Amino acid sequence: MKLAARIMLLLCLILAGIWAWHRWQRRAVDESITANAASAATPLQAWAKAPPVKRAFYGRRLEPRDTVLHGAGQSDRQSFDAYSKAVAPARPMLMMRYVDLHDDLPKFFERLRADLGTAQDYLIPQIGISLNEGGGTHHYEAATAAGKDDAALEQICSGLQTLARPVFVRPGYEFNGPWNGYAAPSYVAAFRRIADAIHRCLPQEAAVVWDWSPDAELDQQRAGAPAGFAAARWQQFYPGDAYVDWWGVNLFSPPTLSSAATREFLAEADSRRFPVMIAESTLRGASVHDPHAAIDQWFAPYFGLLRGTKGIKAFCYIDWDWRIYPQWADWGDARIESDATVLAFYRSQVLNASGAAPWLSGGADRVTTRGILRLDGR
Repeated sequence: MKLAARIMLLLCLILAGIWAWHRWQRRAVDESITANAASAATPLQAWAKAPPVKRAFYGRRLEPRDTVLHGAGQSDRQSFDAYSKAVAPARPMLMMRYVDLHDDLPKFFERLRADLGTAQDYLIPQIGISLNEGGGTHHYEAATAAGKDDAALEQICSGLQTLARPVFVRPGYEFNGPWNGYAAPSYVAAFRRIADAIHRCLPQEAAVVWDWSPDAELDQQRAGAPAGFAAARWQQFYPGDAYVDWWGVNLFSPPTLSSAATREFLAEADSRRFPVMIAESTLRGASVHDPHAAIDQWFAPYFGLLRGTKGIKAFCYIDWDWRIYPQWADWGDARIESDATVLAFYRSQVLNASGAAPWLSGGADRVTTRGILRLDGR
């Protein structure tokens, strides 16, 4: 009995020590958060005050070793240039563009080459390819999977080659969005066919991104589908590791920044050793003209997620006034340069602190950019 009593006492002491250690750790974290909140203009801005975590490295195509690629676009060239000027010298490296597989592809690449040729920096295109002619009722991914669009894929490949630079491609982006209309089996087959074609024509300088929408999952939840089923839903659309270079996520409404589905997607990408690109993102549901609400509800949680997630290796922001489009009028004005308070906060996030190791990689010359993307033997 004496031995048993001693064992019990020892176990109690060990448990007490573990509890005390966790209390100390939690108190240290709480004190750090409190200090950050006290120094921030509003409490939620503290989310983006922490130093960026060290990035994971998975060895995938066009993956930087220890920085995050900075991108922008889904807008006209004037808006892209306005954003670039607003964040200078931390200009974007990635330029977002969109095309449908049934569009006039030679014309698309002609315009893209012109934009790239007049840019200050050696920009990297990030191209979303839709398979629905602009509407979910016209989706045709089954025909693509059956080879009926192989001539268009040849035009995609020849167009990519004429760019003479690395490129990120998102076939059938937002695959789970009901607005796109894709069916899982035909989407998977179409994605594989597109990825094979791109990898054949640009084996080293093209990265294929599998792009998911957490907003679509929030819509599912509002209809009664549990958040825990999100993984089962996206797994139906997964083409397989051999066809994918990066995972992508699009962040719009504020709940997507902290949803369980988003966290699960990021964790799954890390467990499978894929870097994540925030392929599309914009302030939604607030306006830069209410700057503190915009920062608290969106920008601070956004940069908190970006700074604190080791597997996120690229982000792209859409700097746009959504009010000019009737279908998106309630999204608000997302142009960071339209409000001094928002711009100051945004610049504090994308500009590397003096003396600190860079955590973002932006627009630069050809040699520097290709080195960041581990090309030319680097």
